[in-house]
Amino acid sequence: MIVLCKSKKSDYTDLKTYWLIALLDIMSKALKSIMTKRLSNIAEIYHMLSDAQMRARCKQFMISTLNLLIDQIHTVWDCKIKYVVFMLSLNIIKAFNWVLHVRLLHTLKMKRTSDYIVEWACSFLENWETLLRFNKQTSDMREINADILQRFFISSILFLFFNASLIEKCKTLKIKIKVLNFINDINILTYNKFIEEICRTLSRAHDVCTKWVHIHDATFTSEKYEFTHFIRKSKRFNMITSI
Repeated sequence: MIVLCKSKKSDYTDLKTYWLIALLDIMSKALKSIMTKRLSNIAEIYHMLSDAQMRARCKQFMISTLNLLIDQIHTVWDCKIKYVVFMLSLNIIKAFNWVLHVRLLHTLKMKRTSDYIVEWACSFLENWETLLRFNKQTSDMREINADILQRFFISSILFLFFNASLIEKCKTLKIKIKVLNFINDINILTYNKFIEEICRTLSRAHDVCTKWVHIHDATFTSEKYEFTHFIRKSKRFNMITSI
C-alpha cells in the first residue's frame, strides 16, 4: 500500500491529507470482477434484492434513483387529494469497513446463494496482509482486518445484501412509506394530508431502522440525518412540525 500526499493541503500532520493506494495483483482483481458480475446476475435472476436497492446492479445507477424519486413525488402530487411528501434520509457510518461478517455471510446463506460464493466471500473478508510504502521507506508485512473495502466493486453488491433485511423490514410495516436504498444511504419517503401523521409514520420507520443497526452492529451518522419536504404550496401545511 502506497501513501500519497493530497495536493494543496495546509496541514500534513492530519491523516486525512493522505491517500492510501492499494496495489493488488492481477489475478485478485480479475477474480473480484468475475464474482461481482456473477453475484449481481444471480441477484437479478432470482430477485434476491429489492427493486428499491440501487448501485452495482444492471442498469441501476444514481440517475435511476433520482428518476424513481421524482416519479414517486409527482405521482403523489397528481392525486386529487392535496398531499405533502416528506423524506427522511439516513446514512450508515463507515459502511464498507464496519460490516459484521457473521451477519453478511448469514444473509448470503438465507438468500440461498451458492455455497462457493459464500465460501469465497468468507475468504475475501479474512487473512489480508499489507505493507506501507512512504517517503522511500517500507514497513514490515502486517495482517489487517480488511472487511468490505470501498475501493472494490464487489463491496457495493455485498453491502446491498448486507442491508437487504433492513429494506424488507421497512416494507413489512403497514404504513404509507417507500424506501430508496443507494448502498449505505437509506431514504424513507411518505405522504399524508397532515404533517403530524407523517412525523408519526417516519418515527415508526426510524424505530425499525435503529433496531436493525443495533442487531447488525452498525451506526447511523447523526450529522447526516436529513428531513426533506417536497411541497408545492407551503401555506396549506404546518411546516414547523418535525419528528
